[in-house]
Amino acid sequence: MIWFILAIILFIIAFKLHKSADEIEKQYSNVSSPSPVSETFPMTYWEEYKGNHPTEASDIERLLDLDFSKLSEKDVKEKIASVERFAKSLKCEISVIKATYLAEIEKYPAELIPHMIESRYREQVNESAMFHIAQTNTVSAMMIAWLKERHEQLGTPDAKINAPATEEEMEIVKALNPLKKETVDLTERLKSLREMSLLWKCPMKELRENYLADVKKNYDGKYENFHYLPEAFKYMASRAFDIAPSEGLKPENTSYGIMCDWLSELMEEERQRFIDTDQVKCFMCGSHDIKLGVFKDRFVCISCGREFGGI
Repeated sequence: MIWFILAIILFIIAFKLHKSADEIEKQYSNVSSPSPVSETFPMTYWEEYKGNHPTEASDIERLLDLDFSKLSEKDVKEKIASVERFAKSLKCEISVIKATYLAEIEKYPAELIPHMIESRYREQVNESAMFHIAQTNTVSAMMIAWLKERHEQLGTPDAKINAPATEEEMEIVKALNPLKKETVDLTERLKSLREMSLLWKCPMKELRENYLADVKKNYDGKYENFHYLPEAFKYMASRAFDIAPSEGLKPENTSYGIMCDWLSELMEEERQRFIDTDQVKCFMCGSHDIKLGVFKDRFVCISCGREFGGI
């Protein structure tokens, strides 16, 4: 009898436990299981920039021919800042930075491009230190890449530059350089003039006129601003001596040397014009009785003998 009663008690306990387990299961089954947590990542600097400046972002990638999504955050920020700084200095849109820069470069003889590249390498170091950015992210780095590209396009002087002189060309060289008589000087100058003609995209006989027109953009013809001409002359003369060895030419026969001659002629014309129009007077005695000095940027007062002018 006791075993029967014990079996009933165990059954009742088991039933209650099962019922309790069912109730707990139902309770938890009514609670929705939490959905998996979706992993979110913050936007990169480039994604934010593209979102805020879609046109500029597209222009920058085309300008530098780079996929900015593959660059580090640091490189993206530094390159964007340099591009924007470059556009501001050139006063142009980002899309035309390269064209604007190269248009300025093409005003100068092709022989200067290697020296420009060398100069930009030095400036790249200074720019990197000034803005605390990688050298490869500087404005100078862009300039170097485009200068190298331009230099490769021009290549080594073509056959025309080194070809024997024609009679017509020699007549043009003599007209542009009336003080030069030696054949070796005229031949060296022909090479420089051919390169200048190629770079400036104008006939050789128009080079002097075009160069002086460019000079006069920075010089208004007033006596008080005459100093611009001798300053330019001294700079060009210095550059002529710098590049002559690498060009295998006499300094005076490089493109810089030729431009020095043209500047010299302009300075003489201007000095005489100042005297003829009484624009120049002695700073000591105030006399307008002035004559030309020995040097191309100097004047001499006839009244008191004082020499003045120059830089």
